[in-house]
Amino acid sequence: MGNLDNLSFSDCVRDLAEVISSFSTPPVLLAMNLGALMALKVCEQTKPSALILVSPSPPGNLAAARSRPQRLLWLKYRLLILLRRPFPIDEKDFRAYFLTPLPENLQSALARQTVAESSALVREFLLPRAHLEAGSLSCPTLVLGGSDDHIMPAATTNRIAAWLGGEFKEYPGQGHWLIEHDGENIVRDIHRWIIHKLGEKILLAEFS
Repeated sequence: MGNLDNLSFSDCVRDLAEVISSFSTPPVLLAMNLGALMALKVCEQTKPSALILVSPSPPGNLAAARSRPQRLLWLKYRLLILLRRPFPIDEKDFRAYFLTPLPENLQSALARQTVAESSALVREFLLPRAHLEAGSLSCPTLVLGGSDDHIMPAATTNRIAAWLGGEFKEYPGQGHWLIEHDGENIVRDIHRWIIHKLGEKILLAEFS
């Protein structure tokens, strides 16, 4: 818990950059939610073979893209954030904004796995400060979003994809945690996209 007290967004970006740089061949990077924003920041200093972003958080310079639930959660949790101590999102909020429309049994299972999070990371998710340069990335980019995502609406996710010069795929009837709802088909779509974009490069890559 002591580590979480001081864990910052920039700490996570630095650690992720070190992991990516440790590969002899640039890896395919898949990230979700706030992790997707970290991945985008990492791409400013490293070059993955391809980038897949699932329900990504918008950067601070797309702040107008913040959803109503993000603004409401900021109002609710800002005092806890200012205390700079780890805390968990209430289960009611987690279910309402992140887990719908997953089945109840799956929502319960995921809710039981929630733990306290760094207040700095919660702040970055609810009121992002990380800025990115607009324009195409140097690697193929795919952005995925659910049509029923309340915290990161599909319109916002599509806007992020266009802003990055990437491709966008929307999954009808799915929410923020879309990888849990129809994971097999989503993984199949990602696999097809990687093969289409990288072809033999991905088959010949030698990872250390």
